[in-house]
Amino acid sequence: MKKVYLELTDRCNLNCRFCYRQTWTQAPSDMDPELIDACICEIKSMDNVEEVVLGGIGEPTYFQGIEKVIEELKDKKITMTSNGSSISDALAKVCVQHVNHLIISVDGMDETFYALRQFPLQELIKNVDKIVALKEANQSSLPKISFQMVLTTMNMHEIKDVIELAARHGVAQVILSNIVPTQEEDLELVPYFMYEKEPLYSILRAASTKALIKRLELHIPETRLKTERHCRFIEEESMMVNVKGQVVPCYRFAHNGTEFVFGRKKDIKMHSFGTVLNQSLREIWNQPSYVNYRSIVHNNHYPSCMDCDLVDGCDMARNAEFDCFGNTPSCADCLWGRKIVYCV
Repeated sequence: MKKVYLELTDRCNLNCRFCYRQTWTQAPSDMDPELIDACICEIKSMDNVEEVVLGGIGEPTYFQGIEKVIEELKDKKITMTSNGSSISDALAKVCVQHVNHLIISVDGMDETFYALRQFPLQELIKNVDKIVALKEANQSSLPKISFQMVLTTMNMHEIKDVIELAARHGVAQVILSNIVPTQEEDLELVPYFMYEKEPLYSILRAASTKALIKRLELHIPETRLKTERHCRFIEEESMMVNVKGQVVPCYRFAHNGTEFVFGRKKDIKMHSFGTVLNQSLREIWNQPSYVNYRSIVHNNHYPSCMDCDLVDGCDMARNAEFDCFGNTPSCADCLWGRKIVYCV
């Protein structure tokens, strides 16, 4: 185990149109103090854990005490994902001292951004500028700032504008991913297809040139289904602790919800390999069911629902609990594994 994702809260101060939380039935909450203390204590004691990601489905800056958590984990590499709307002066100072990588969601320019997130882009940029100014004042290289953009039919023509925006405000990288629709009405936002690569492919090629000119790193997703499968959670030896203290394999299995995979609705259930207050992270990581799961995914010993001729009539493809190889949970329909969607 080298990387731990810590979901301090699954609450959020925004209500974005395409968020996974749109189909949740459970009430959002914060991680209990006892649970946080247990996680921090274990993480600090494990030399093999190199990186901690403060993120998840909620907004970590919305968690009361985020600064204390960062201070406690400062000896690890810290990555934090954020919508960028609520970065206080105190948090900005702590970020410049201890956060290695700050990833901020920017899903388009002014009107598009507001339509998707109901928050003014310029207010977010003020927070970015505040951190950049603190970096310069303290002669600090921390944190590396990235913009992450979830691509939709609403914003894919604004990628070059977001790259330009990043370059103007001291941002080092732009990460592009694709939307995972959770509701049927969001299918119209999907910019990718199963086999056709246009028009998104051409837009991304132009964006790559723009990023090169601006000397920005650019991560681009796949624009269609390909044969190869890679799970970054598995390959980077990662685990996730969700807000309830359940150890789950990835974002996808952190909560109950729904997703649409190339137009097909799929029910997703949280899948836990253990609970932090009952077992240590090391014990959970080494238990046979979790070891076997990681081996199956790493070696691609699971089916591919997406290009199966029987998928439209298969009951197993309607959820991710089991697949026709007998695996549980099933990664056979995972858009992340196909690099269509990118997880930090």
